[in-house]
This record gives sequence, structure tokens and C-alpha cells, in this order.
Amino acid sequence: MKSAILNSSSGSYVEGLRPETLLKWNYVKCSAPISANVGLGDGAGAVAAGQVWGMLFPGDRGELYPCYMTMVGAFTTTGMMPQVEGAIPVIDASGTAVGLNVQLDGETTTNSGFEMSIGGSSTVRNDANAYVVGQHNGYIDATFWTTDWTDYDCVAIGFRKVQAHQSGHSGILAAASGDPLYTDFAAFGIQSADDIQIATDLNNGGSGTYTDTTQAPTDSQNHRFRITLAKDGSVTYKHVGNAIAGAGALAAPTATASYTFDSDDVVVPYITVLKNAAADVELLLKDIEIVRQPSVVGHARV
Repeated sequence: MKSAILNSSSGSYVEGLRPETLLKWNYVKCSAPISANVGLGDGAGAVAAGQVWGMLFPGDRGELYPCYMTMVGAFTTTGMMPQVEGAIPVIDASGTAVGLNVQLDGETTTNSGFEMSIGGSSTVRNDANAYVVGQHNGYIDATFWTTDWTDYDCVAIGFRKVQAHQSGHSGILAAASGDPLYTDFAAFGIQSADDIQIATDLNNGGSGTYTDTTQAPTDSQNHRFRITLAKDGSVTYKHVGNAIAGAGALAAPTATASYTFDSDDVVVPYITVLKNAAADVELLLKDIEIVRQPSVVGHARV
């Protein structure tokens, strides 16, 4: 997505890649996402834990947003590719059982899931995905739905410092105890079965901080989470249940936690999911939006 950028020294506009909306998808307004990997699911083959495949989310104007999906746990021959399921309505309702099914291999395999991010593992600044603390602000916002939240130990969104994928991260968040493996992160959502919690770690603290908001999700209702990153590195959390996907009045959780990334940290937004039971219980992603806003120096965006 190109935008005109004002060169503060010459006073002229130049073209540059400065995407502010990094991902925006809603199952009612947009086409189904495209997943790509050889030999996945429906008896075609198995994929090892840690395997990465690409996904493209079409926007409501035909634009495409690329991201990574990394397997947590093995993906067996009975696994299901992410796909939109259910009859798409004209307007979403909180109890509507339709959206992008990201259960994957959870129907037959316990402790399986995924991590999804628009960023990779390189620490090199990439204008297409990275947030540099002190230079950018923005948020990740997602709406999920399932019939039984107790089947999911972890359905969380957040920001993490760019580093190699850590497959055990979601399990630690689910247990709300132990080394969360990512050195710097803030995550918000379902963490431990049927609890809405916040998890953080700073500068490889090693033990993590786990905060129970004292709130709980409701089965068969939408739950929308947002985590916002300020330019100074501080993060805040908001949530709303039982509202239209991507809508409703977001509010801070009953109990919260303070956290601030260090200046110049390079971070990416991510989703982390872990299913604890082998049962046909869909997890539907209904709406997701990721926004990054560059700072302004004079009249020039950086």
C-alpha cells in the first residue's frame, strides 16, 4: 500500500512504502483467506511442529495482507486447513457460528495450535511488518468465537520482540506459570481455560508476569480483544464480549497490568493459540485489524 510522503528538506512528495493498515479482515465483508502449504490435511499428509506456511487475507477493497502461520504441535493427516465455515450473514451477530475456522488439528490431537504473525524472525527492521518502539504506535484487534472456551487453554493476541519462534510459549501462557520463552512480550486474551488474563515479560525476566483480569469468556458469544502499543512502548488492553465482530464498546479489563517495552525494541503483533482437548470444537476468527502509525517529524513520516 503506497502513500505519498512529504520530504521535509525539499518540500516535495515522494512515494514510499509506509503501510498503516497492516491487516484488516472481516468474514462478512471480505473474501476467504488463502492458505498455502504442500501436503496439508484431509489425508494428504502430515506436517511437523514448527512448520510455517503463508496466508493471504483479502481486504474489503481487494488488497491482500500476507502473514505467517506457524504450527504448535504436529499437524496430522486429519488436520484441517483454515477455512471459512457457516452461512455468511448480511450482518454478524455475537451468537453466529460462522467465521475462519482455525481449529486446525484440534479435532483429533491434544495440545495443538498455532502462532500467527505478520512478522518473521529476523531482527532486521522491515517496513512491511515491524514496529520500532519510539517511532511507531498502533494496535492489534481480533474477534473470536467458540462453543466451548474450556477446550482452549490459550487464545491471545499481543506484541512480542522479534526473535525465533518459541513453540512452548502458548503452553506457558495457558499454565500462567514459568518462563514464557519470548524475552519481551505483552499478551492478552484467554489464558488458562475459561479465564481472561494478561501475560508479560521484559528483558528476559525468565518467570513472566501473569495477571488474572477476574473476567471470563462466555460460550457461543463473540469475544473481541485489543492491545494497543503507544509510541513510548507502553501497552494497554481492552475487551468486549457479546458484540458484533469488530464492533462494540471496548473497555479496560476489571484488573490490568502495566508494561512498557524498551525504546528501540523491534516488535511484531501476533496471535497465539493452544487447544487442550481432542474434540470437534471450532475456533472461529471473525475479525482482525492490525494498525501501525509512523511517528511524525515536522511534516515527514518516518
